[in-house]
Amino acid sequence: MDQTIKETFLKSIFRLKRNFAKGAAPSDRRFDGVEITPFRGGARASGTISADFEIAWAFRGSSEEERLQRAIRCRHNVPYLVRILEETGIPITWATVGHLFLERCERGPSGLAHPEMPRPPRNLRWEGDWYHHDPCTDSKKDPHWYAPDLIQLIRASKVRHEIGSHSFSHIDFSGRTSTPELVRCELEACLKVMVPQGLHLRSLVYPFGDMGHHYLDLLGQMGLTAVRHRDQRVTLGYPERTPSGVYKLYESMNMRRARHYDYIEKARIFLEEAVRRRAAYHIWFHPSDPTEVFEREFYGIVQHMAKLQREGRLWVATMAELAAYCEAREQTELDVQREANGLTIVLRSKYDMQRYGKTVLTLRITAPCVPRECHLQYAERSKPVGWTTENPKGNDKCSRSFLVDVPVQASELRVGF
Repeated sequence: MDQTIKETFLKSIFRLKRNFAKGAAPSDRRFDGVEITPFRGGARASGTISADFEIAWAFRGSSEEERLQRAIRCRHNVPYLVRILEETGIPITWATVGHLFLERCERGPSGLAHPEMPRPPRNLRWEGDWYHHDPCTDSKKDPHWYAPDLIQLIRASKVRHEIGSHSFSHIDFSGRTSTPELVRCELEACLKVMVPQGLHLRSLVYPFGDMGHHYLDLLGQMGLTAVRHRDQRVTLGYPERTPSGVYKLYESMNMRRARHYDYIEKARIFLEEAVRRRAAYHIWFHPSDPTEVFEREFYGIVQHMAKLQREGRLWVATMAELAAYCEAREQTELDVQREANGLTIVLRSKYDMQRYGKTVLTLRITAPCVPRECHLQYAERSKPVGWTTENPKGNDKCSRSFLVDVPVQASELRVGF
């Protein structure tokens, strides 16, 4: 089948399935000819990848054979994934079960594993204690329940990945199987093993895909900024800010091999649609999926994302990075002061950098000519900064625009013509 015909056919199928149902659009942040662009670098869309990193923890309700197979595949796949992500320069969010940080653990005096941890009010997945499967040994004897070595491998990568959370013990966040106390203790246990390693906990992926949005206030109090959100109606939309300050990042696809069409082609179509509507694209996977999926589908998709990023059409960001940019954009006002030979842009921001982390906003500045110089002003110093000139749009040859990246710490940008 001709490539164009095939692509048109697939697009029709995805539209019929309402895969392209309209999600939220970015708000307009323009101030007297200066725009804070929806995505960093002036990209038309963002791309995010998240991994549900669990090894055996997610499959305790499965047979011992499947659990073992999954765990073996995960340990085999993670080093390969790190290599191809380095090759393509793509950062991802590793939503990690907190227990994987441990080198070892042991049973308490009562014989229970982790007696200090509260148990879910209901366990609908297997009989017995919630930690029944925990071997309470160490990473050498039972590497399917501990993974400090793999976490170190990910952190040692030349690509700066994010280590997020998938809870401490892969709990179900649904109302029947969790409580505020349980959620708080699970996340505190994650912080206990992450903070000593200099890690910030900002992103959460709900285990089992059960949305725990009823805990958003609690998550916000604990400093989290992003959760992965599943909506059967919307797969491409701008990140949604909730009153707690936690952003919902919409899922677009999960990694798999399709039976009746090319899954890489589907990802390309979704990415093009995201670029067209200025939306965030988000694909997720389990590192324990079949290796063949990563060797073909995943590799092809990250290569295409890297290509779009090189072209300046896509900004590839982790969950925390995307939430930080959206929050800084939302909380920043610009005061534009135009002069004969330049302009000064004063940034007035309520952005909470301690919670969301450092980020850089991209300003699109419209002017009659390209700048001669740009300087960023900080509290006690000034620093020159570069810019990227954009091509004039349509027949408007008298008006040009250029992009400048401005760290949120800067107080103003001075442009000379």
